[in-house]
Order: sequence, then structure tokens, then C-alpha cells
Amino acid sequence: MQSHILSDRVLLLGEKGESNEYRVNCASCGKEALVVKEVFTSLPKFGSAVLISMICKNCGYRASDVVLLENKGPKRTEFKVKGGSDLNARVVRSSSARIEIPELGLELKPGSMAEGFITNIEGVLTRFLDVAEQLRDSAEGRERERAANSIQQIIGAMNGKVPFTIVIEDEMGNSGVEPST
Repeated sequence: MQSHILSDRVLLLGEKGESNEYRVNCASCGKEALVVKEVFTSLPKFGSAVLISMICKNCGYRASDVVLLENKGPKRTEFKVKGGSDLNARVVRSSSARIEIPELGLELKPGSMAEGFITNIEGVLTRFLDVAEQLRDSAEGRERERAANSIQQIIGAMNGKVPFTIVIEDEMGNSGVEPST
């Protein structure tokens, strides 16, 4: 059995593929209906991880996280996206990673509420697009205009019409981009 320090607690992990499932109180509705599933796994090139999914059987609240358990030291990854298959490159982001797309003025910062995820570059763009649409819908004046411009740039990047660079910096070294084959 392995043990890893995760923030201020120690997790005792079983073998790859082992899982836990339990119920806790839902932060959204307060009922003890939030089913938490944890699966211990190993991700090629990234190491040991816990995949966590949470679904409330009462109100439908959902959340997920990928907790990468190894500290490999600071790492910076730059990946040039020219369109097409580059959008399918796999992105692994730990909660300690910062993602930036300088050409589009986009940045996702780490923090205490940051979630880890596994997606592709198009999925990262979709996350930025969702936030830009929320900003546009709640903003006024110049801020609304800037959000609308960002949306157009993100859509252009998603359609392969705008080349860009995705930069990932992770103090724990657990994040990166894996080109599609």
C-alpha cells in the first residue's frame, strides 16, 4: 500500500484500479445524497492519480476532479496549435497548474478551488468559451464588448483558423500536453 501527502492529510492508496464509494452531505442541497467515487489509477507520463466524481442523487449537483499524487518539481510545457489534429492533443491539468493562451489573452490560474482535469485542447478552449459567454451575458458596455471579442477569437481557434500556443506551468510537474497520434 502506498501513502501520499495531499495538502494536510495522508491518503492511503491501494493498487491501481482500486476504488472507493461513499455518501456525504451535498454542499448544494444539504442532503446526505452526494455519492463520491474515487478510482486510483496510473496515467502514462503523469503518474499516480485519483479520479474523483461526485453526483448528488437528490439535486443533481455534479463535480469531478483529477488529483495527481506525485511531486516531480516545476515544469513548463509549450504546445503550438496550428489546427486540425493539434486540437485533439490530450491535456492533463492538475489543480496546481496555470494554463495560458497568450495569443488569445486567456489564463486559468491555480488556486484552492481549482480542479484538475483530463481533456483535449478543444476541451480547454470550451472551458474558456463557457466563462467568456457568462461574462458577456452578465457584463455591460466595454466589458461586454471585450467578452464578445474573446468569444469570436476562441471560436476561431476551435475551428482551426487561429493558430495559438498553449502554455502550462505546474509547480508540482504533473501537468502537460500529449500530442495525439
